[in-house]
Amino acid sequence: METLAPMIGSVGIMLVFAWMLKLGLDHRRRTKLMQHQYELQSKLLEKFTSTEEMMAYLQSDAGERFLVSATAEKSDPRGKILGSIQTGLVLLAGGAAFMFLRNQIAEAQEGFVLMGTLGLALGVGFILSAVVAYVLSKSWGVINGNGFARDGA
Repeated sequence: METLAPMIGSVGIMLVFAWMLKLGLDHRRRTKLMQHQYELQSKLLEKFTSTEEMMAYLQSDAGERFLVSATAEKSDPRGKILGSIQTGLVLLAGGAAFMFLRNQIAEAQEGFVLMGTLGLALGVGFILSAVVAYVLSKSWGVINGNGFARDGA
């Protein structure tokens, strides 16, 4: 256990840093996308020469879509649900691997049981969270019966 603990700790720390890097890169990508969308919307609004012209555009189908995209951040519940399921399955697999390894290396049994239990619990939690999100999204009408968001996205 004493020789394996630093290795398990090192792997855990690397996984935490990798997760933080992924979150940072995702945030950076979303920020750039929102900045690009803002610039595009600003340029579009600058093209109108009169209020009547702008009001006519905003009352059209394209104008309504523009208003929705300008005022609300689009959220795809299916992507979030799928991400929770994927994370849950990976954690379940990791937890199961640790539980399997607990019987293979006798001196590291406690560490493997701890990591396996943690992985299994987190995996089940992520999958349950995905199920709850799916049920609530359906009941709120965010996802229709065909598995697609209402706005056709």
